[in-house]
Amino acid sequence: MYLKTTNVADRAIEKKEETSEILEHEELDPKVEKYSDLATDLDKKKKIMMILMEHEVSKVEAKKVPSKLSIEDMKELLGKYSYSARAKYMRFLAEKECKKMAEQLRKEAKLIKRNEWLVEKQNLKPAEHIQYGIGHNTMVLRVRKSSIMRYANQRLANSVLFGQKVIVDMDFDCFMRKQDCNNCGEQLLELYGTNRKNCFPFDLTFCNVDLNSPTMMSLQRYMPTLYSPDNFITLTNKSYLDLYPRDKLVYITPYAKEPLKVYDPNAVYIIGGLVDKCVREPVVLAKAKKEGIRAVHLPYDEYLMWGRGAKSLPLNVLLEIMLEMKNVNDWKKAFRYVPKRKLVRSLDLFAEYS
Repeated sequence: MYLKTTNVADRAIEKKEETSEILEHEELDPKVEKYSDLATDLDKKKKIMMILMEHEVSKVEAKKVPSKLSIEDMKELLGKYSYSARAKYMRFLAEKECKKMAEQLRKEAKLIKRNEWLVEKQNLKPAEHIQYGIGHNTMVLRVRKSSIMRYANQRLANSVLFGQKVIVDMDFDCFMRKQDCNNCGEQLLELYGTNRKNCFPFDLTFCNVDLNSPTMMSLQRYMPTLYSPDNFITLTNKSYLDLYPRDKLVYITPYAKEPLKVYDPNAVYIIGGLVDKCVREPVVLAKAKKEGIRAVHLPYDEYLMWGRGAKSLPLNVLLEIMLEMKNVNDWKKAFRYVPKRKLVRSLDLFAEYS
């Protein structure tokens, strides 16, 4: 009896495996063929078909969904394991698509208006005297956007040669969720913009970089020119210990015990590249101690009345404070950039410097 049952079970397993192999090797449905790189096994194929069905049903029910799903969107949806999470993400994609469409319509309307103005300008008779104003004579030289970009690039090039070094440590993806990695990529883009606008920017170096990590892929999505030669960001997979002497490195983390009372223009400051909304452990401080690097926190308590929550700031705000300290060496002026929502009240700080 035992041998007979075993044989039946073995035949059932073999039949199931044969059926799976047939399904895996049969031609893909035309709807799934677009996502053939993602359909690596039978379960993925079934889930892709289910997501496409949910997308079509939501369209019929007039719910907020995008007009089509790209490969990147499908890859993100495959990582969500509940219907509500997928519906929420599709709603986000629909809102994003609507904003993009509205922006496109605005640009087209602006272009039509400009063409009408050019036709009207050509039909105008030449004036007998000088005409000032938009589209006419002017004594002020027009500063174009390309000129501003070249000027900003020149400042960044000077910072690479002569500026103070600031490192962003990109070794914390394993501690963040997918959403936090996306937020981190957005903050890194704002950090780059903040540095670029400053008259005396830092020389930014991203260390411990993995180009395939979620944060770097998010940053590349927000900043398509990330790998172009004119962005003046040094990307390296090496550690900062391989690039600079240990005694010059200073790690900035709110969990450190030592306050940064005196700003050192010769030090190489390190900022942890993470969004710590869900990270409750002092992972940055632990890494600094493990590597034997000096760790400091900004002296908030001496100048500000902090509210609830951890004393952590967005990466771009932290860099803005460091830039102000480098330029004016005054903590009171530098802490003007701390968001007011973080504070109970400031010690006459904004009244004094507003």
